[in-house]
Amino acid sequence: MSEQNTQQSSIERELNKLGENLSNLFRAMWESEEIKSIEREVAANLERLNKRMNEAVEKVRADRVATDIKQGVKEAWETAHGPQILSELQAGLADTLRKLNEEIARRAQPAQEVRPDDESAPQTANGEPVGASEAKPE
Repeated sequence: MSEQNTQQSSIERELNKLGENLSNLFRAMWESEEIKSIEREVAANLERLNKRMNEAVEKVRADRVATDIKQGVKEAWETAHGPQILSELQAGLADTLRKLNEEIARRAQPAQEVRPDDESAPQTANGEPVGASEAKPE
């Protein structure tokens, strides 16, 4: 049995030495210049990746803001030049011109009553002259 104990203690010693040697090997590798160089390279590459990702995000954000601004301007232009506003402007202009003509005619011939020509007077969708619904002074 003594031989068996000797073999076991010999195996234990060798396993302990193996553990110590592996530990020293890993420590030496971890602290080596090659590993430190790899760490620096990985850190630098991660920094570059982060910088490029931030630049890409900023570019997309700027493009999106520009697109939103362009769309807003386009919508404002379309609204300002839409058919409803154009129609209202035309009706308002026709009404103003009619009133101006009536005033000029009234001042030119004070004794005569000026009546707008029914055919040339601008009309609303109901067929009434523009401004006919307004209260007339008495």
